[in-house]
Amino acid sequence: MKDKTYLLNKAQENYPELRFTILTPDITEFIASNGDSVLLDLGEHAVGHFSFKFDKVNIFVDAPVRLKIKFGEDMREINDDFSHYSGTLSETWLQEEILNLDFPQNVTMPRRYACRYIKITVERTTRPIRLFDFSFRASTSADASILKPANTKDALLSKIDLVATNTLKECMQTFFEDGPKRDRRLWIGDLRLEALANYYTFQNLEIVKRCLYLFAAGECNNIGFLPSFIYETPYYHSGATHIEDYALLYVVSVCDYYEHTGDSDVVYDLLEICKSQLESFKATLNKNLIATKQDGWFAFIDWCPGLENLTALQGVYLYTLERFSKVLKTIGDEDYEKYSALLSKVRSACKTQLYDENANAFINAYDKNQLSVHSQVWMILGGVIEGEEAKKLLLYCLDNKNFKQPVTPYMRHYVIEAMIKLDMKAEAIQYLKTFWGGMVEIGADTFWEAYIPDDLDFSPYEDRMINSLCHAWSCTPTYFIRKYGL
Repeated sequence: MKDKTYLLNKAQENYPELRFTILTPDITEFIASNGDSVLLDLGEHAVGHFSFKFDKVNIFVDAPVRLKIKFGEDMREINDDFSHYSGTLSETWLQEEILNLDFPQNVTMPRRYACRYIKITVERTTRPIRLFDFSFRASTSADASILKPANTKDALLSKIDLVATNTLKECMQTFFEDGPKRDRRLWIGDLRLEALANYYTFQNLEIVKRCLYLFAAGECNNIGFLPSFIYETPYYHSGATHIEDYALLYVVSVCDYYEHTGDSDVVYDLLEICKSQLESFKATLNKNLIATKQDGWFAFIDWCPGLENLTALQGVYLYTLERFSKVLKTIGDEDYEKYSALLSKVRSACKTQLYDENANAFINAYDKNQLSVHSQVWMILGGVIEGEEAKKLLLYCLDNKNFKQPVTPYMRHYVIEAMIKLDMKAEAIQYLKTFWGGMVEIGADTFWEAYIPDDLDFSPYEDRMINSLCHAWSCTPTYFIRKYGL
């Protein structure tokens, strides 16, 4: 297994070039007194740094001027009163600053923001002031010049594709960020979906390699799983959280990369790390080959409230085993037969022990026999159920209120992936249009972290104000539209 220094050096070799664009808002100058405010519109969602100039109007300003500057990804965020925030994440992620300016000057704000709108309010001034030369220096590592329009004549799908590529572009910085407003970390779940979208849009293979090596250099927990997220600023640090489905999907991300590029050097560098994720998960199976919850475990799957996720997690394991076995066979690795045989055994165990004919669904005593779309989708992706039987099951659970339904674009990606696997192209198009198209129809410039059409106030963090309105795991409509011609 490669050591940490080697892996970090490989990550550094693939450091992406940031590209900068200067955006000028629709208003060029603002003459203001106490209490006045101005709303600047950049015309598009952007990630970067804001600057402006401050000067007197006629009489020199004889005391510090206090400005409140608020950055919003949409107008609802601009109009929110942040003082009422009561969510579970730190309120310091809310994009609002107080600036005290002692004298006329050029101002470049040091923090990076993700926004379309900027509201400036003059909290206190003794004299009228002039604010002008507003400028936003936007950054991304995506090369927009190589992006071609999606090959579709459907107007809504074209719009969805545009918003999806904008979402990906904003999250492509020096690595694949999960959200440029909040977290700004590299998460395995987001990495996998961003990389898929990137292969068919901006085609930046270096950033994918960089992310794979950054995770490989992370600190494994005592069970052997990779960390679920990485920091790189101001120095490299792997997060303390270990998410079991993410650890498995790291292996899938390596398989995706190899299948897209044929780059076996990367696979050989990361092969032992991939095997360790599967071996670590195998150790949690009981004598019947069913996963059992371990102390200190956390599986994500979706932000669906109250979701029990062991059955879905078992499906992620099967999905990973299948993908990894295929790569091992292609590169001639001797462990191919071992993993292939295990895949068959665990699939058989799942069909025998987890499928309940009376419920017409996969349920699990470890999951309190809960019915969920998530479990059915991952059993389909894991190959436990196939063909017409699987189609009927998927349509049945998606249309049944007794089944817990997905709430994040992340899980909805895997619903569509299951539909594609089952050759349900028409259903996949409709599902994509209904969900992502719903965000487009209410004015989204980029796709959101969480979206429930009937509950626009939903937040996994108990306050909508902290939600990210540009989130990496929401970008995959462009992947489905471009790869599968939806």
